[in-house]
Amino acid sequence: MDIAELKSALRAQLWAARRTLRASEVAAAAPPIAAHGLAWARAHLPEGSVVTAYLGVGSEPPTADLIEALHGDGFRVLLPICLPERQLGWVEWHPGISFARSRYAPIQEPVGPLISSDEAVTGTVGLPPVSGVLLPATALDADGHRLGQGGGYYDRFLARVGALGTRIPTAAVVYDGEMLASGAVPANALDRLVEAAVTPSGVSHLGAAPTGTSE
Repeated sequence: MDIAELKSALRAQLWAARRTLRASEVAAAAPPIAAHGLAWARAHLPEGSVVTAYLGVGSEPPTADLIEALHGDGFRVLLPICLPERQLGWVEWHPGISFARSRYAPIQEPVGPLISSDEAVTGTVGLPPVSGVLLPATALDADGHRLGQGGGYYDRFLARVGALGTRIPTAAVVYDGEMLASGAVPANALDRLVEAAVTPSGVSHLGAAPTGTSE
């Protein structure tokens, strides 16, 4: 099989495992994910800075508590909007914000003024530039390779961030069982490495991340 087929097979296996989770198991993961995600942000991002996050739905790792914790701690939280040509835009989250079904992907998106990826990265609309990226994943391996949903949206966004030449800390949220051994996630030239994993058990630093091995 080629890399795309290998990714699809692994993704299907992991999605099937997620579908076996009871609602109570998903809910129980929310508080520790929020606590560990907030600890990661406090350790690696400037106080009050801008961080991207996302809303986990269904059997995905739950992130609503994490979004609220980040906002409550003074971070400015951007949530993604899917745009044409597999690009991401952003809306700043605030309590009470409404959500609507995406036109381009099977996700719920925040309703509000749109910030383009370029604007979010460079801060050209009155927001400071993004200081950290919390992003979804289906799995991560110990090298930092991320298995996404298959759309390539975040890989394109991370490539744009990386083109600035300034390191922006990245962490993906997964369940503990979705942390895989080195080399377990197939990767190609488009795929971008992630520095850390946020799981219900804690924060793990991946690959050659400069900040250690765990929190």
